[in-house]
Amino acid sequence: MTAHRYSDTSRLVLDAEPQAITLPRLLRSRQLRLFYGDLHNHTGFSDGTGRPEDALRQMRDRGLHFAAITDHGEFFDRDRALVGRYWDQAAAQVTALTSDEFVAIRGFEWSSPRQGHSNVWWSAEHTGYHHTGDESMAQYYEWLADPRPTPGNMVLAGFNHPGREVTCFDGCMYLPALDERIVTLECFNRDDDYGATFFRALDNGWHVGAIGVSDHHGDNWGSPRLPRAGLLAPTLTASSIQSALRQHQVFATRSPTLSLLVMGNDALMGARLVLPSREPLSIGVWCDDPAAEGRVARLELWTNGGALVDAYETSGLQQASWRVTIPPQAAPEQWFVVRVQHSGSVVGYSSPIWAAWH
Repeated sequence: MTAHRYSDTSRLVLDAEPQAITLPRLLRSRQLRLFYGDLHNHTGFSDGTGRPEDALRQMRDRGLHFAAITDHGEFFDRDRALVGRYWDQAAAQVTALTSDEFVAIRGFEWSSPRQGHSNVWWSAEHTGYHHTGDESMAQYYEWLADPRPTPGNMVLAGFNHPGREVTCFDGCMYLPALDERIVTLECFNRDDDYGATFFRALDNGWHVGAIGVSDHHGDNWGSPRLPRAGLLAPTLTASSIQSALRQHQVFATRSPTLSLLVMGNDALMGARLVLPSREPLSIGVWCDDPAAEGRVARLELWTNGGALVDAYETSGLQQASWRVTIPPQAAPEQWFVVRVQHSGSVVGYSSPIWAAWH
């Protein structure tokens, strides 16, 4: 891949003094807070260990603000008696662990050995590939188009470790009818990086946000050594988390202390902008990560076709801000994603800014 510098006005600013930190000020000005969570975990209710309450309590005690239990749907489908013993018990344990300081989420993972896996959150029902089949995504997508939500919630879904299974969701074929239902893609899952498939899904038309997950099958939930999602929301409630996921105000991170904010023409990451034909797109990036101190850090801006727009390397990422100006484009809707590296290792993906010029 070759880099193309869109603008000579791109610049990097390192804020050396604590009072110059801009990311917290930006969040406060928009009445937003940064929360961390893990939306993909397993327990002994499918192929993991322990109980949902064990996992949720440990993730809460280790500083996560929200977490989901997503045991495999096909385990419930194999034995309908498990619905009462496991599915309903998971709901009760999620309710018991939810508080003002921690949001627990019940979900499940649709897991096809052919197509791939997909998490579903806040659904009152579950399904698995034994029920929907997996020759194509059609029956699962039909189920997902009109699920029954838990009271007061909206059912949302995401693409898990995309590309691990060879068919990869019918080749990441875009389905407009599910554009507001499938809202995330796992850029990080355990030790794996799915950034290339993230870019492919965006090229195909999906509007999905970037998250990191642990996909935990052991008993060490909430480890800071495993990926997680950063999420921007005004309050820590289920409805605020749902809204942030729907608006793609999330980022994937391997660093437990990375803060990342991307804006386009004063709109938060996840926005779909329609700009006048002559108006440029100004992309602002704000990063803060104490773990980056003393390391070589690299900020990259990527766009359609997996093209590297621009990049900067710095001697440290703490309180760094960067701005790139994109001139009007003749192509259809463009996406722009920021990727963050520490000492050559990718540690973060932002959700996109989308822009189209008319």
